[in-house]
Formats: sequence, structure tokens, C-alpha cells
Amino acid sequence: MMQSQSSKDALAPDTEYQVVRSETPVWDDGFKIGEPTGMIQCCGCEKRALNIDEIPHDPDCAQRWAKTDFWRDRFNAD
Repeated sequence: MMQSQSSKDALAPDTEYQVVRSETPVWDDGFKIGEPTGMIQCCGCEKRALNIDEIPHDPDCAQRWAKTDFWRDRFNAD
């Protein structure tokens, strides 16, 4: 589901992410089936990461530049 425009705020209502849940048995990945894995997935390009600010979005993903205020405060130059 690609969005035509998206906020620059990763946590804004117009950005969409989901918690990735295990689809395999516990002996396969350490998580029970249906248990959250700790990964966050972009609903636009389906890329995943452990941190919402570190998702390696596709170049054409509408959410590519969405970052949290925490990320901007720490990593953007003034």
C-alpha cells in the first residue's frame, strides 16, 4: 500500500507501520508463532528494521524521509 504523500514525522497518523510477528515455530527463530519479533515493518515498501528510524525504505517509498523527533534532534545538523 503506497501513499502518495507522507508526513516527515515517522509517528504521524498518516504514516503506517506494523509490528512483525513470527510465522515460524519457536525452534526456528526463538519466537512462538504470532509472537512479536521486535521488528517494525513499513506498510508502504515492506522493509523492516529493529528501529523505526532505521528502516531502509525503498527509494520510491512515500515514508522514506519520515523520522522521529528524537532522530532529528540527535542526528540532524543545526
